[in-house]
Amino acid sequence: MRTRTWATSPRGPSRCAPKAPLAPTPFAPARSPQTAVSCGCRQHRRRPMSFDAMRAAQKRPLPPLTLLGRPVTGVVSWNMNDTCNYRCTYCTQRFMPERTYRLKEFQAYLDAFAKLPGTWEIKLSGGEPFLQPGLDELVEGLVARGHLVSIQTNFSASPERLLSFLEAARGALHVFAASLHLEYDAPESFVEKAAVVREFLTEGGSFCVTSVATPARLQHLHDEVAPFFAQHGITFKVQPEKVHGVLRDYSDEQLGMLRALGGHNQTGQVAPNFRGRLCYAGANYFIIKSSGEAYRCYPASRGTGPHNRLGSFLDGIALLQEPRVCPFDHCGCTVPIQRGMIQGVSPSAESKMWGE
Repeated sequence: MRTRTWATSPRGPSRCAPKAPLAPTPFAPARSPQTAVSCGCRQHRRRPMSFDAMRAAQKRPLPPLTLLGRPVTGVVSWNMNDTCNYRCTYCTQRFMPERTYRLKEFQAYLDAFAKLPGTWEIKLSGGEPFLQPGLDELVEGLVARGHLVSIQTNFSASPERLLSFLEAARGALHVFAASLHLEYDAPESFVEKAAVVREFLTEGGSFCVTSVATPARLQHLHDEVAPFFAQHGITFKVQPEKVHGVLRDYSDEQLGMLRALGGHNQTGQVAPNFRGRLCYAGANYFIIKSSGEAYRCYPASRGTGPHNRLGSFLDGIALLQEPRVCPFDHCGCTVPIQRGMIQGVSPSAESKMWGE
């Protein structure tokens, strides 16, 4: 007797031909702005969204995020400076003619963040944020205004410097991400500092190590670095190398290693592509460059299309009022991917956001 198998999907099981079940494909790019996400079965696809259905989906607000037990309106990725004590050969900012800018308009930025509606997670990066004079005072100001704080650092700061920051962010630190640059540091030096950070994390907070997976170092990351951090209970994420926003050429074997490491920041994909899907970037997520200019996302900061630039953050920005169709072929923005801000990506959020 032949038995039927079932392919799982965010909506539940769907009947397929008698064959091995297929894994869900939540990251598969939509065919057009009106194409809904595949149910996971390659033989049966959902019917495209009608224009009215898409407009109805656009009018639904993003369900409140819950971070550290608090409802959060959205997330800001802030490149607060462009100065850095490293000069990595693969750095996306290595083409900048000068990397000495440090933030000076502290109060102006705090006032601007105070005007954001609700509570936001402010993700601090650079450059290197720990080279920013007055970082602790800035963090205290953000926390006092009701916001949460996350940080991306090369982890070169001393334990004493880290402790000072952790005290300033106490109770409001969501993600502490330490980037490993093998040109300057070794995994072993991260373990002791990681223990210090973890003591300050409240429930819901997290610590992770990230590293750019250049073709030359990918094998080492796969064979030695990832197992080392796993042995110490530390989450390790890789980021495929890009040049001017374009992914480096990797061999099939290297692509396999990248996928085995979880893909780009453990999103499951090496080069996520959500072109044609609705995304809340610009409404519940945006970035601020060191210049103070705000954009809906990182790909948008490299283009001139409609809704890409939101304005000068200090002068006031106009957040989008609804999700917009993503026009980009590559999405390197981990926040919208992992926070359920993209149509069809997060099954748990998808059922609430898109009514599917």
